[in-house]
Amino acid sequence: MNDNLRFFVFSYNRGQFLANCVHSIERSAPGAPIVVFDDCSSDPATCVVLEDIAVRHRVVRAGETTRHKLGGLYGNMQVALESAADDEFVCFTQDDTQMVRALQDEDRRTFAACFAARPELGFLSPAFVQGISRRGKRRMDFGFDAQLQLFFPSPGRRRAGVHYSDICLSRVDRLRAAGWRFRIGEPANSAQAAMHFGPMGYLRCPFLMWLPNGPAYRGKTKTLALRWAERRRHCGFHPFRDLDPAAEERLRYAPVPLLPVAEDFLSIADGELDKPWVYDPLQGASLLKHCNRAELLLRRHLPAIKP
Repeated sequence: MNDNLRFFVFSYNRGQFLANCVHSIERSAPGAPIVVFDDCSSDPATCVVLEDIAVRHRVVRAGETTRHKLGGLYGNMQVALESAADDEFVCFTQDDTQMVRALQDEDRRTFAACFAARPELGFLSPAFVQGISRRGKRRMDFGFDAQLQLFFPSPGRRRAGVHYSDICLSRVDRLRAAGWRFRIGEPANSAQAAMHFGPMGYLRCPFLMWLPNGPAYRGKTKTLALRWAERRRHCGFHPFRDLDPAAEERLRYAPVPLLPVAEDFLSIADGELDKPWVYDPLQGASLLKHCNRAELLLRRHLPAIKP
């Protein structure tokens, strides 16, 4: 039952992360088609990983002949969507994520049932909820739909993650019927999703997660503040252990549904990190954010200043 679920992995200069992501899909969803879109990676180690993956899966590199000029995450996501069949489910993910449990036939039946039951459903979140979503301005509240076995975010001031996330699962014909075309930036896609669809459903038992405390990437200028933040957060490559079977059982069948918060159910393979985990080195560091902005402003006006 893997043949109607396709994984699209979007990559840029993170070879170790990409290898971990692809291997986790191969391990957890054997037989599922995987397509890797690489956005002009120049790192030699990443190029070696891409060559290895290309032996087993399709790898699309920027500059190849397509109906779009490849380059940039959202341009690549649009090309990926256009290459998929109407009856496919597609999971869009990135190189800094990892599948953390085996995908079951029960999961695939859930995907199909959810989209069939809710014509207004555009996206499902395959990822665990970030622990930072339980506090402060990032707080998200959820209600539970017992029939669909999905959590839905409650309307509130926060927009990110309510209708859309770059890490998502959808049905191709549902997106095409809405005339969906990826826009540049997660906020723009969230606004588009809010116009066409209802809130995104969060799986009761998710199977994917961003790796925590990763270094900044995608061309970000490494200011002194950002470098210090990465050291302070112990940023690096921190893969997960596969989800413990007992924890998976609790998520699926607990009498009272448990919100799948990553820090409550997942563990790091190489030790411990401070919780809640972070996904941006500058997250929650106001002073360092101000210093980062100031240095970027100086560099804009004084080009001689080098990283």
